Formats: sequence, structure tokens, C-alpha cells
Amino acid sequence: MRIVFASLPAFGHLYPMMPLALACADAGHDVVVAAGQPFLDRLPIPTVAGVPAGFDLQSSIQETMRRHPGTAGRELALTLFADTTAEFVSETLLTVFERARPDLVVYEPLNVGAGVAADLLEIPAAAFAIGVTHSHIGTLHAETLGHHRHRWVRLGRQPPPETSLLAKALLDPIPPSLQEPGDTTGVTRIPIRPVAFSETIGAVPDWLTGPRARPRVYVTLGTVSFGAVEVLRRAVAEIASLDVDVLVAVGPQRDPATLGEVAGNVRVERFVAQSEVLPLVDLVVHHGGTGTVLGALAVGLPQLILPQGADQFHNARALTAIGAARALRNDEQSPGSIRDGVSALLTDDRERAVTIRLCDEIAALPAPADVVAELVELVDR
Repeated sequence: MRIVFASLPAFGHLYPMMPLALACADAGHDVVVAAGQPFLDRLPIPTVAGVPAGFDLQSSIQETMRRHPGTAGRELALTLFADTTAEFVSETLLTVFERARPDLVVYEPLNVGAGVAADLLEIPAAAFAIGVTHSHIGTLHAETLGHHRHRWVRLGRQPPPETSLLAKALLDPIPPSLQEPGDTTGVTRIPIRPVAFSETIGAVPDWLTGPRARPRVYVTLGTVSFGAVEVLRRAVAEIASLDVDVLVAVGPQRDPATLGEVAGNVRVERFVAQSEVLPLVDLVVHHGGTGTVLGALAVGLPQLILPQGADQFHNARALTAIGAARALRNDEQSPGSIRDGVSALLTDDRERAVTIRLCDEIAALPAPADVVAELVELVDR
């Protein structure tokens, strides 16, 4: 079976799908990843350009604002993915799919243009959820169909109903305790265990693999930090005042020097193999990205979330609501609050007990290798 995994070129969009892509390849299927720079030709699976040359988020935002003057906030974000990005991606992938003729397309929901291209060519598709909440997925697909209905009409076909996804199924890595009530997607849900993936571009610092003298705290605001350098500086300075060892990952596009001088118990890296780092630390302080949320839960780690944008505020609310984490928005970060949050999480077992329960729930979900057969059945149906 030929399978194309399609993602926008961003770590948090592509990485969650990679373990399933690798499992499909291991099972003997012909697998290609459609993405963009910086991922082309460096993944352990063949890649193809799934976005136009020169594609980047900032230019897409500018084009969206040109097309839809006055849009802002959530409306701008929705229109960005439903109209502009969906058009750029679908036009590129129509050529890719016509050439490769895949039997199945698996795409992350913000890359909804992949769903458009697959449906226009009548290729079965499955969406892979990359967020804790699913409520935005149905909304985004409906909005996309509103912008692109004419493309089906031009082919003499009835556009898909706006109440369903441009996919036959939703691959869902969210453990039961974090599931929202009700299903807004209108398609079959396939549970799948979230498995961390890291490329070889990030190493594990040698000191992490040595004897543990005191608690270790991993600090990151993700690969897209919304310019929150001051938040990161404040977090690092406050945490370093505790009797802990601190590992900071500033992101692949940032210079570690932007943090300035740091304390002797702080090590700063640009990028680390997070999946290998998480089992070696005692606590994660991070932005609330879904990949880090699920990666920490999968190894039973407490979390202090400092949300900065996108779905991170929702993720923080979801985890704090069930007692699995603590969170501090930027306007809640009074002097010493981050230090106090870290200290409490290292000494209080309440959050740790909840994370261990969620760790067990994640372990009980089907592994990516066990889901491959369901994808085959999906195509056969």
C-alpha cells in the first residue's frame, strides 16, 4: 500500500505522526512524508515537498490579511489554515498525489489542504489529531469547505458535508482522562498511543546520563516560542535559585546566547532529543505544546505550563482541571511564582499521582504498529 503522510513543516505538526509513518514502513508499505524545509531529505523516510517553495507561516499570515482585511485573533488563525494555507498546500499536493497515486493519505488536521487534495482525487484519508482538544478540527474543516466548495463544483461533484472531516477516520492519541465529552468530528475514531520521536539533530547532554545528585528540571518553550524570550529568562533565573540542575532548550532557530549569563547549575542547548531527555529528568517547565504535554505524561512527569499561544492555553486548562499539572499565564507570573511552582511540584505528590495514572492510560493505548492493520482495513472499506 502506498501511504503519504502530509504535514505542515513544523516540529509539533510532523513529529507526532512519525512513529506511525515508521511503523507503516516497517510493515512493508511504501511510505512518503510530504512536508517542507527543514525536514526534506533528512528524515528516516523518503520525503517530498508538500508545500510550495518558499512557504512560511509569516508570509501566509500576510496573504490572509490581504485577502480578508480586518480579521484578527482566532478568526485570523482559522482563516489562515482554512483558506490561504489550504490553498497553497492543496495545489502542491494535487500534483504530488496525481504522480504518486497513494492508496491512503494521513494528514494532521491543521494541514487541511491535504484533506482537500485527497478528497478531490477521491483518495481515502485519515486525520491525525495533534492537539488535546478536537473541537477545532470540525470547525476548521467546515470553514475550509466554505472557502473551497467551488473546487468540487468545478469537477461536477457535490462538495462533502460541512459536518464531517475530509477523512474517513481520526487517529486519536489523547488518553481517556483528557478526552472531551461528545464527538464533533463525525468520523470513526482510532485510538493510538502517542510515541515520542526525535531526529538525530539533537543530542542528549552527557551529564544527564551520569549519576543524579539532585532533581533535574527540563525547561523549554518549544520550537515556536512566540518571541517569549523574557519569559524564558525569568523562568531559568528563578528555577536556578533552587537546589536543582537545569537543562534549557531554546529552540533550533534561537541562539543560546539570547539568555545571557546563566547560573552554574544551568546548561543551555539549542535543541535536544526530547524523547530521550524526558525519562532522565524529574520535572518539565514548558509552553504547553501537545507534543511536550503527551511526552511528559507518557513517562509520568509533573509539569509546570507557561502557555504562550495557539492551543497551549487550552492544554494548560485541561491538565490543571484534572490535577496533572500547574500553570501560570504571563500575567500571573509575579516575582518568585515560577520558582515556587517548581518547588511545589518537586515536593508534592498530588500531581505526580495523577500523571502516573495518565501514564498508565497512555501505555494501554494501541501502539503505532498495532494501528497499521486498521489503516489497511480503512482503505479496504
